[in-house]
Amino acid sequence: MTARPGFRLWLAVLVATTLLHVVLAAGLPLSGDEAYYWDCSRHPDWSYFDQPPLVIWGMIPFRAVLGETTLAVRMPAIVASLAVGLLLVPLVRRFGGGYREAAIALLILHLTPAFFVGAFYASTDIGMIACYAAATVAAAAVAEGDLRGWWGFGLAIGFGFLAKFPAVLVLGAIGAALVVSAAARGHLRRPTPWLAALVSVAVTAPVWIWGALHRWDNIRFQLAGRHAADPEPLRQLLDLVLGVLAMLTPFLAIALVVAWVRSRRAGDPGRFVIRVAAAVPVVVFGALAVRTDIAPHWVLPGVVPAAAMLATTSFRWRRGLVVAGGVMGVALSVALVAVVRSPETLLGVEWSYAGQPHRISTSKLSALIGTDDIVREVERRLRPGELMASESYSVVHEFAFRSKGRLPTRLANVNRGSHGLASLYWYAPDDLVGADVLFVTRRDGFDDRLRELFAEVVEEEPVVVRLDGEPVRRMRVLRCRDLRRPDGGFTALPWRARPSSSVRPVTAP
Repeated sequence: MTARPGFRLWLAVLVATTLLHVVLAAGLPLSGDEAYYWDCSRHPDWSYFDQPPLVIWGMIPFRAVLGETTLAVRMPAIVASLAVGLLLVPLVRRFGGGYREAAIALLILHLTPAFFVGAFYASTDIGMIACYAAATVAAAAVAEGDLRGWWGFGLAIGFGFLAKFPAVLVLGAIGAALVVSAAARGHLRRPTPWLAALVSVAVTAPVWIWGALHRWDNIRFQLAGRHAADPEPLRQLLDLVLGVLAMLTPFLAIALVVAWVRSRRAGDPGRFVIRVAAAVPVVVFGALAVRTDIAPHWVLPGVVPAAAMLATTSFRWRRGLVVAGGVMGVALSVALVAVVRSPETLLGVEWSYAGQPHRISTSKLSALIGTDDIVREVERRLRPGELMASESYSVVHEFAFRSKGRLPTRLANVNRGSHGLASLYWYAPDDLVGADVLFVTRRDGFDDRLRELFAEVVEEEPVVVRLDGEPVRRMRVLRCRDLRRPDGGFTALPWRARPSSSVRPVTAP
């Protein structure tokens, strides 16, 4: 028996999963959202319109070392997932486990498609999940009487907020600590909790600075723009449940719930706090789902502490549920990776989910085919001094990444979109007025809007991607001359100088 039983197993699992993340991160193409974050990292700022800055800032040093590569963009996610593996050790200890159980919990997480893919996917979620886990550990320490836990909690929730705003839900954990622990309540008579709170607020300052500089557009978007009311509460709740089951597999979802229920033990404040932290995202977003669309991955912060419970709590059928969920989860994950690598294999299959036909459909796979060919053709057609634009933020930023930054891309928010608008704050109207633009889109319906903004709009031959002689992707190309109203969709910034009488400024969408 070594001094640290199970340590080698935990370390082996941690190294193996990290290497897997690196291989997948380097080998799979970026999504439109990932390319959006990459482009944001090329424009360092206090924060960004629809995302806080932590994960985006994290890309900058890796890009400096690894270049403009998929691995550089995804390295912050890989580091965050590594942190999750480290934090599982103190989480399982609160439930009587050790390194062996931490290894099992880490394996359980990677049996789910959510973490198999999400652990290397460049998103704000994995950074927030790591900070949520750290704050949970700190809150449990506070509940057990450790005054230093306040410093850890303050830093973790502050950086979690800088990763993604729902990190504030971990306040439920510190609230639980105060409810069940007299020692934690006693801490409030000392300066440490209040100083830690000030540190936490100071860490979040970049978000508030950006907001103050831009009419609080980021805060107004989070409070109103992102969560518009929807009249289909049952469909929304069903979508959330089905999405969670798909990300975790039904077997592992059941096992996690049973472990949460069975892990209760009276008189253990640390354990109680972790159980609350696991439940809060599910309860809050489940309640919100009856009012608006909720993305299933928003509940994932609670899955990390739940995995610690599953690794340390015995109950009937636990092994069977984990094995069945693992087989299903790995199969789904491998299938997803295969489809992303070779999307043409499913193009002939016509399928969509009736609840979300515009978001979940095999027809969407066509967007994964021929992007490099389209980028090369757009570069060929682009005239000196001309900009390339699209109404789709995914197209704009993905084309910029695929061209290694050569394409001078701009977002044209002519469809009144509400997400992916960070680039509208990078260029002032004075810098855009008079520009010629090659507008590329897969959709119809923007011609009249473009003619309101430009002196002349002429449609050219489309770019068509063919597979085995059959067209599978078509991009319209409109050559737009003399941008007269840049603040009609190309920028959300004010004019630096008074525009001439021939340029009528309008409110940016």
